[in-house]
Amino acid sequence: MPKIDVNEEVFFSLAGRRWETKEELENALVCAKAELDSVSLPEDGGKGLSPPERILRIELNDTNRPDLWGTAGCARQLRVYNGGKRPEYPFFSRPGDLKKTGRRVIVEQSVKQVRPYLAGFVASGKAISDPMLRDMIQTQEKLAWNFGRRRRTISMGLYRIAIIKWPIIYRGVDPDSVSFVPLQWDVPLTLREILKQHPKGKEYAFIQEHEPIHPLLLDSEGGILSYPPVINSAKLGAVQVGDTDLFVEITGTDQTSVNLAISIVACDLADNGFTVEPVEVEYEYDTPFGKKCVTPYYFQEPVFCSLARIEKFLGEQLAAGA
Repeated sequence: MPKIDVNEEVFFSLAGRRWETKEELENALVCAKAELDSVSLPEDGGKGLSPPERILRIELNDTNRPDLWGTAGCARQLRVYNGGKRPEYPFFSRPGDLKKTGRRVIVEQSVKQVRPYLAGFVASGKAISDPMLRDMIQTQEKLAWNFGRRRRTISMGLYRIAIIKWPIIYRGVDPDSVSFVPLQWDVPLTLREILKQHPKGKEYAFIQEHEPIHPLLLDSEGGILSYPPVINSAKLGAVQVGDTDLFVEITGTDQTSVNLAISIVACDLADNGFTVEPVEVEYEYDTPFGKKCVTPYYFQEPVFCSLARIEKFLGEQLAAGA
């Protein structure tokens, strides 16, 4: 089961209240099918630490709720369950909504056979704090590892848009034909060399090493953002504390999972005070969501159920309209 480390001050702020004891917080977490794994509340080893320094480790026991696998998502569940206002997210596009956003990602035919889907958005209006950056990286890894099957079906990247030239291009390339300096490295490597030499490349080589074409994300001037799902570039893909105006993308092999994951991350950043702006994703081939998809995209269909059936499963009578 996924475990997340949350900054106590940030978590309580997003949840809309504080819990003074372990017992109170443990009881509150039941609504998220979660429990405390380890804590640093005042009565524990966290004595003497200020709230911004204290960390709570929470274990999530519902594998069907990837939206809970981050600080904002877990806090949202507690806040709404305890009577808080259900948040609204106006940035979602809907079926048939093909509005232009000014920011485009072009998905070329060459990537179709290897890792064909992408979704993204822009988050702006707030500087990233250290706890927030740590939580973004944690959400990135939890979603990609658990929900994305160790980055096979989804992986996520973060970038500073101030140095990116739009539109962004997502294409497939020969892994020996392109080189760049990856994160935590100081010399250029080809994509194949990354898989053999870079720690992240070795860890995730199993996803791409046998493919003749590998995915690459570039800006319109040829600057490399990342080699999905392996590693970002050191130049365009290094997000730091204090940065604002981010481009967030998720690539993968299943478009529904990709669109769902980008929606989760967008809602989390919106809850953290960012302004989320959609991105147009244009494909050179047909996809289950069409050749153009403005993401984040609300694609869930309404589910209808009779009151009698609901009462049968709940074992109690409900007033219509309650």
